[in-house]
Amino acid sequence: MAALGTDEQNSVLDVLLVLAQNIKLLLLGPLIAALAILGFVVELAPKYLSQAVLVLPSPIPLSMPNFSPALAFGPMPLSPVTPSYVATMMESPVVLDAVADSLGRTKGAEMASSDGRTTLASQIKATVGKDGLLHLDVLASTPQEAQAVANAVIAAWLKTTVPSESERRDLQKRLTYAENGLKGVTALIEKFSVDSDRRVGSGDAGASLIPLVDLQARYLADVLSTGRAIQGLERDVIKQAPTAPTNPVPVKKSLIFTVAALATFFALLLFIFVRQVWRSAKADPSSARKQEQLLKALGIKYYQRCT
Repeated sequence: MAALGTDEQNSVLDVLLVLAQNIKLLLLGPLIAALAILGFVVELAPKYLSQAVLVLPSPIPLSMPNFSPALAFGPMPLSPVTPSYVATMMESPVVLDAVADSLGRTKGAEMASSDGRTTLASQIKATVGKDGLLHLDVLASTPQEAQAVANAVIAAWLKTTVPSESERRDLQKRLTYAENGLKGVTALIEKFSVDSDRRVGSGDAGASLIPLVDLQARYLADVLSTGRAIQGLERDVIKQAPTAPTNPVPVKKSLIFTVAALATFFALLLFIFVRQVWRSAKADPSSARKQEQLLKALGIKYYQRCT
C-alpha cells in the first residue's frame, strides 16, 4: 500500500484535529438530544390500536378444461372484489369523508380544504396479509375511539359496494339475461342427454355436450356474481370485528433513541466541518471578500463584529 503524500497526511491530520477539538460536542450533543426527544415521545398521549380482519367472497370458479373458441363471446362473471382494491378504497377520500361525517368530526365538503382527512388517514392502515385476508388497523388516543373509527371505516366501505339506482338497473338486466341463458343452455343439455341415451355408443352427442356444459358453467357464474353485485357486500365479510384494546401501543424506545442520536451526530458533524471551512476561508483575502458579499446578500449586518 503506497504511503500517503504530505498533503494527504496534512488533510487527515486536520480532520482528526477538528474531531478532537469537538469530541465533547459530538459525544454529549447526540446523547442529550436523544434523551430529550425520547422524553418528549414518551410524554405524548398513548395510542391504542384496534384491529379487524375481513375475508372477501371467493371468486366464482369456472370449470372449463376443454374451453372452446366458440365460447369467446359467452358471458363472463363480474370481476371479484380483491383485498388489495378494498385496502386502497378504505384509505381513499370516498371512505374517509364518509367516516368523518359519521363521527361528526368535519363535514365532508370541508374535508378537502382542512387537515381532517390527512389526520384521519394517518390513523388508518389497511393491508393484505400473507393469508390473503384484509387487515385493518386503526390508531387513536382512546380504546373507544379506535374501535369506533374502525367500525366506521368498515361501514363506509360497505356502502361503496352497494350499486346506485342506474347501476342496479343495468345489473338487473344482466342478471335476467344470464338467467334466461342458463335456462336455455340447461334445456339444450337435457335434450342432448336424452338423444345420447337413445343413441348408445355414439360419441358425437357426448362431444357436443362438452362446450354446452362449459357455457352453462359460465352462465351460472354470471348469475351468481351479478346477484352478489346487486345486493352489495354485508357485514358477514368481517371475520374479526374491530377489537377494543386494553393496553396502549408500546413505544419503541431503543429505536427512537438510536435514530435520534445518529441524526443529531451527523447534523453536528456537518455543522462542525462547515464552520471549520468557513473559518479557514477567512484567511484567504479572496474568500473573505466572498464571505462578506454572501453575508450582505443574506441581510446579515456588522460582518466584522459578528465574526
